[in-house]
Amino acid sequence: MNGMKTGTKIYTKRERTEFKTSTGNAIVDYYTDAGPDYEAWSKNFNMHFGFALKRWDCLSREKMLERMNQVVLDSLTMKDGDTIVDMGCGLGATIRYGAYKYPNIKFKGYTITPWQVKQSGLLIQNMGLKNAEVLYGDYNQLAIEKNSVHGVFGLESICHADGTDKEGPLKEAYRILKVGGTFTMVDGFLKKPEHELAPSTKKMYKTVCENWALPSFGNINEVVYKMKQLGFKSIDVKEISWKVAPSAVHAPFVTLFFLVKSVLNGKKLKKESIKNLKACFTIFFLGMCRRSIGYYKITAKKV
Repeated sequence: MNGMKTGTKIYTKRERTEFKTSTGNAIVDYYTDAGPDYEAWSKNFNMHFGFALKRWDCLSREKMLERMNQVVLDSLTMKDGDTIVDMGCGLGATIRYGAYKYPNIKFKGYTITPWQVKQSGLLIQNMGLKNAEVLYGDYNQLAIEKNSVHGVFGLESICHADGTDKEGPLKEAYRILKVGGTFTMVDGFLKKPEHELAPSTKKMYKTVCENWALPSFGNINEVVYKMKQLGFKSIDVKEISWKVAPSAVHAPFVTLFFLVKSVLNGKKLKKESIKNLKACFTIFFLGMCRRSIGYYKITAKKV
């Protein structure tokens, strides 16, 4: 990401524990403890897979990750003066990318992890961005007026919502969008009900869900049906698994490198870091189960 300065403070483990909730929320705990590990995946803390467009993109993971940000933003057909909301923004990589490239558009990201709010603020400040902010908020019920924003997206975040139809955030996205606004969801999906998965596929699927604090993947058919029920129109569903695969290939190697480096440095891995490593290693092999799992981009309009 152009404009990113180095030397940004990363909160220590002791400091991060101050941001944990007392509710025992698995998602909050996971991202508080394992969050800094994502720097091994992306220097700009892109907490998602990438999008390969050219043959040699596979040689540059960061380029693929940044292009995924661009793919998501392009789908929103933005214009100057618009307000764009990221539902489950992590450390705000996509909105930082967007705010830097589109200075006349306002970007807001929401996360339920207090540490991410604080750390994102430092990253945004470090880039000198005035049109981006990350706020604390549950994407099932955001403190945003209805019919008030121009674009909403969820990039590998809505998978953390309950249910395989992901009704909560989908309903909220529809509520806050202006008429004519666009919603985009990019994520991994089940192509069939969980009970129909082959035993080996189900085992890998459970490993990923348990270690990434996911209640379930969305089911592509159920999610699209729910969007139609809520009133979304012009629903465009594209499977982009092959575009994502080149970045997914990096996952097991980055995982092994991180593990070896940690051991050599005498670093004791946190429980959540170990979970992250298990999921990162497994997701590559799960992605090969193409009849059961796919990576999709869904775009829809509120009319």
